[in-house]
Amino acid sequence: MSSMNHDRLDAELNGIQALLLDVDDTIVDTRAAMVAAGSVALGALWPDRAADHTAMARRYYDDPERWFRRYAAGEVRFDDMRVGRIEEVARAFGVATPDGALGHYATAYDPAFRAAQRLFDDVPDLLEVARARRLPVALLTNSAAAPTTLKLEALGLLDAFDAVVTTDTLGFGKPDPRVYLEACRLVDTPAPACVCVGDSLEWDVLGALTAGLRAVWLDRPAVGTHEEVTRVTSLDELTAALYDAQTRSAADRFGATGGDR
Repeated sequence: MSSMNHDRLDAELNGIQALLLDVDDTIVDTRAAMVAAGSVALGALWPDRAADHTAMARRYYDDPERWFRRYAAGEVRFDDMRVGRIEEVARAFGVATPDGALGHYATAYDPAFRAAQRLFDDVPDLLEVARARRLPVALLTNSAAAPTTLKLEALGLLDAFDAVVTTDTLGFGKPDPRVYLEACRLVDTPAPACVCVGDSLEWDVLGALTAGLRAVWLDRPAVGTHEEVTRVTSLDELTAALYDAQTRSAADRFGATGGDR
């Protein structure tokens, strides 16, 4: 990280009292899990198209008709969102949607999705430093409660967070300002003292800033540009900044060490 970026991150984290983390593709590798599980589930719908199952799953994840965005806005139900994405895949690959597609899809998808869960390697250290600083950590996700619980259970993290805000909480998700403020309320912290961290520039950063929070953009591919926001390419950068801030705070309280005695 450049010295300029380091200083900017330090300023963003100065005096924070709570940490809000996105879930999908921020702390867990949701894209890989969805493609792996989707290959299994879509294979259950179209077993004779084995050569296309991975491509089908990638298209489902990419969601060209933006069904997930409509779900996050509270416009469609979770099951309707799934059906819409399945039917879009069917049209794209020139296959008929079988009767009972949603039920067959979910039956195959859910256990495969659970088995495919992976926590990014840079998450445990961040959570440890947050605990050491006594920072409440909440999750703020546009996913539904059921799949979010499935992810946390599979990773042994069900009780690791002080609050979890999903689209089920208020009936809609990011970037509606009310969901960020609800997360702040649940951790009993004013919005200007909360920092929201996630991979979506629109949902996790710009939306949070509009709601009066601070924000850090996690750009894991390191390909994005946006001069007006604070950006990191790994949560390790955030962890190091929090650790440095904790060390400086301890030095301020107890004084700098005077060397060996």
